[in-house]
Amino acid sequence: MRLLIAGGGTGGHFYPGVAVAQELLSREGGHRVHFAGSATGIEARKAVELGHEFTPVRCGPLVGSGLGGKVRSLWSVLRGMNDARRLISSFNPDACLGVGGYASFPVTLTCKLRGVCTAINEQNAVPGLANRVLARWVKRIYAADAEAAAGFDRAKTVITGTPLRDAFREAFGYEAPRQGEPVRVLVLGGSQGAEALNREVPLALKALSDSGHPIEVRHQAGPGKTQEAAAAYGDRQLVTVESFIDDMGEAYRWSQLVIARAGALTLAELAAAGRPALLVPFPHAAANHQEANALSAQRVGAAHCMVEAELTAERLAGLIGEWLASPGKLVAMAEAASQYARRDAAKRIVDDLIDQTAGKPRNRRRGDNNVS
Repeated sequence: MRLLIAGGGTGGHFYPGVAVAQELLSREGGHRVHFAGSATGIEARKAVELGHEFTPVRCGPLVGSGLGGKVRSLWSVLRGMNDARRLISSFNPDACLGVGGYASFPVTLTCKLRGVCTAINEQNAVPGLANRVLARWVKRIYAADAEAAAGFDRAKTVITGTPLRDAFREAFGYEAPRQGEPVRVLVLGGSQGAEALNREVPLALKALSDSGHPIEVRHQAGPGKTQEAAAAYGDRQLVTVESFIDDMGEAYRWSQLVIARAGALTLAELAAAGRPALLVPFPHAAANHQEANALSAQRVGAAHCMVEAELTAERLAGLIGEWLASPGKLVAMAEAASQYARRDAAKRIVDDLIDQTAGKPRNRRRGDNNVS
């Protein structure tokens, strides 16, 4: 099978696509995967680094304000569809999986118009605009859970969980902090970093350390933001600040507490890793979907949600201090998170895509008799 994976922009959109690609390419049959996305998104850097083919597609917001904004939006979609048309003619996919983000829209729509089997993957409790529009036309909708599936046509929606990379195939186990030993805290602001976390978390963890709670930190600050975040920690020996963490499986395995944004991928990884978390939703996420994600995790006891408007170093330090004084609370959150781990999402998606395309001729290809 030839699979075109469209979209990205952020790690939360891109890495579920990577998980599906890993699953397909692990199987016999000479399968091929090609990524299409924004020239400025994470996919433009990471797809090639991971050994995948990648084509940039011109794209922008689907909805603009005012007449000028709407015209620019329409022009952007038409340019993206023209780029997608050329890519489809050269790669000739059997299926296209849209993973969200601006670039997923023109590519997935063009595939639909060209007779390619199309599907989308929705991880969030509140679907993004691209997926809400594409859902009308695609053949399959792969939803992370019942909340993500709620607004879609039930006849073509399959609840699969969020696709996770190979590093999350097995359970990690959880070791609670021990008295007198540094608690290992992983701070994740998303692929672009989070200014609020870079500002308040170092102050909170410094205060805890000064009050007698030894802490070891790994902090993903975002591109171009490491110096500022590192300076906020001061001269601390047990602090590592990185712009981006590539091996997330190893980072989660190392951690005993995670402080993070609340994207759907992060929540799925937290569940697969079985890690307690303090979640600070990005307040400007589309339809405030990150807060919905965080509150869902809080309701089942897997995390604590603290909205950014209430985020202060003092509040953070107080809450984390309570948990460190009663580590059983961290263990309970880790166990609750593990209850919702779904490790087979990528497998289920690939199985279904293969079923949907089985036996169909490659009638879009001209002068090419290869079967890959």
